[in-house]
Amino acid sequence: MEDVMLTIVWTAFFAAIFLGWYFYLKARNKERMALIERDKDVSQIYVRPKREIRFYFPWLKLGIIFTGFALGWLIAFGAVEFGLDKREIQEEPLIFGVIFLFTAISIIVAYLVDRPKNK
Repeated sequence: MEDVMLTIVWTAFFAAIFLGWYFYLKARNKERMALIERDKDVSQIYVRPKREIRFYFPWLKLGIIFTGFALGWLIAFGAVEFGLDKREIQEEPLIFGVIFLFTAISIIVAYLVDRPKNK
């Protein structure tokens, strides 16, 4: 019984996606045909206005920074687990120091990667 319900749910899901796409195209076609019948220029309606400032989300920068943070985290806790048993070094300052060091290095790398785009 669960397999039948699962099949019905997935079929309804894909049918909804298909029907939404179909009716979107149908409405767009009707709109274009109405504009053509009135001798309007269709191409100028669908042109996006050009903006002076273009916003983009810095996925590459965030990825580099999070990778540096994770690498610093792994190295700090690896040093605590495997290297500090015999030495009298405080763990907390070492952990935060290594994490902040690798995060700062990754911010510098992200800046250097993105710098040619800004010129």
